[in-house]
Amino acid sequence: MPATSEVTKIAPQESAAGSLKSAVYLAVAFGLLKYVLATAAQIAIQHAGYFIFRDELYFLVCGRHLAWGYVDQPPIIPLVARISELLFGLHSLALFRTFCSLAGAAEVALTGLLAWRMGAGRWAQALAMTGILLAPMVIGTDATISTTLFEPIFWMVIALALMELARLAERGIRSGRAVAWCWIALGVTAGIGLENKWNEVFFLVCVLVALLLTKQRRILASKWFPVGFALIVLLVLPNLLWEIHHHWATLELLHNDQIDGKNVHVGALAFVLDQLEVFGFLMAPLWIGGVLWLLISRRARAFRFLGVTYALYLPLMIVLHAKDYYLAAIYPLYFAAGAAAWDVLFRKLWLRRGFTPAYMALHVVGVAITLPVILPVLPPAHELAYMNRLHLQPPKLETDTTAPLPQYMADMLDWRHKADLLANAWLSLPPQERAQAAIYARNYGDASAVTIYRPDVPPAISGHQNYFFWGPRNYTGSIVIDFGDSRKALDSEFDSVQVFAEDTNPWVEPYERGPVYICRGLHENLQTLWPRVKFWY
Repeated sequence: MPATSEVTKIAPQESAAGSLKSAVYLAVAFGLLKYVLATAAQIAIQHAGYFIFRDELYFLVCGRHLAWGYVDQPPIIPLVARISELLFGLHSLALFRTFCSLAGAAEVALTGLLAWRMGAGRWAQALAMTGILLAPMVIGTDATISTTLFEPIFWMVIALALMELARLAERGIRSGRAVAWCWIALGVTAGIGLENKWNEVFFLVCVLVALLLTKQRRILASKWFPVGFALIVLLVLPNLLWEIHHHWATLELLHNDQIDGKNVHVGALAFVLDQLEVFGFLMAPLWIGGVLWLLISRRARAFRFLGVTYALYLPLMIVLHAKDYYLAAIYPLYFAAGAAAWDVLFRKLWLRRGFTPAYMALHVVGVAITLPVILPVLPPAHELAYMNRLHLQPPKLETDTTAPLPQYMADMLDWRHKADLLANAWLSLPPQERAQAAIYARNYGDASAVTIYRPDVPPAISGHQNYFFWGPRNYTGSIVIDFGDSRKALDSEFDSVQVFAEDTNPWVEPYERGPVYICRGLHENLQTLWPRVKFWY
């Protein structure tokens, strides 16, 4: 009888939300729209003169050195970058970033399915998907290959599995095939997600604590819970073994980031206001309403743990001085919940059909106006003029970024030119010197640029991030083409230092401008010096 009673309570909500088939059709339609818009945006970005992002160049080089881990990331994104290079090449941004457009489409579609599962009707499902499709943070993070790209997909699948387990528990069902498949799906998804980005650890911990704090703790009593946990451990084990073998390199990097003050730290209030800004002020009432609905609504009692998760995750990120995009993956859950709350607020169908399109249209207009601030769809000079005219500037994330353009735009410029300067310096040497000459760059952007764009010269070496593990190869330091180090430091380390050329691009960060040096006669053999070259920051 209890199980029948729960079915009776839930059935009307499912009826109001429509059938799964109709929800899937709507989700696919919005996913296709997202894919088309994202692809068009990539064409516009390339037409405006921007190209592959700094970190993407590094991911491409990591993908050519496939491993179970890297200093600054688990293995999935370098693998994706390598597959993208092999399948699509590097000539077209729209093709090279195909996985970005597909991931964005999946994120939008899954948001709609989450909204349906929470009981939202078709108009509200469309509203939730519109909110995610046009959220400035989502537009930005879906625009390049990065560790944040697939994160929302993993988190949403985890949430869907837990929601289904909670619904089954409400009906008194705690075992059987459906429960088993939910735990297996959760374990596999969470395990793969951790091989994508370690930030998921914090999400999983907050979800677990939220379950323990709510009535949904009953789902943890399932005999399949240990199976799901074991799958997570099994799938993340290769990366854990890599970390152990490399003396927990990622933890050392994170420690360096904290003590060296690389990232901008803001107060709690400013951090919260950033969340409102980067996900769109106009849509803030939707996801905030979703959080509140999950926390207080009787209709949301089966999903209460998701509201508590946000209440735990947000302050945790503030305490850890996280960047604002570290929360990006969690927001589709609350846009979906906001859609369910929207239907409660506007119970009459005519109200939903009237207010929902108007609210969506308002959001479309707002994003259309601010799009050049979100994505580099205008040439640099026009971008800067547009931002100044609107008095808009994205939040600053790192302390040493002072370029006229936002860092993520500046980091899509100049790499091919930088690669040519370094390669031409190497080619200017007499043939007998080239075999001894190393191309050295202080940071992975410059090193990766010359490695990717100039295959006619030797790959660059660097002490930055995972380049340190790839080592100095057989170079002794007798001749070094250098970019990124100060003249004063080089004069103290080499017998002679000569300026070959200078990068003076005014749009890039200051540390990406400066001379290319030809250095001769390193005072200490590079092989013995290498341990001190490590630059994890």
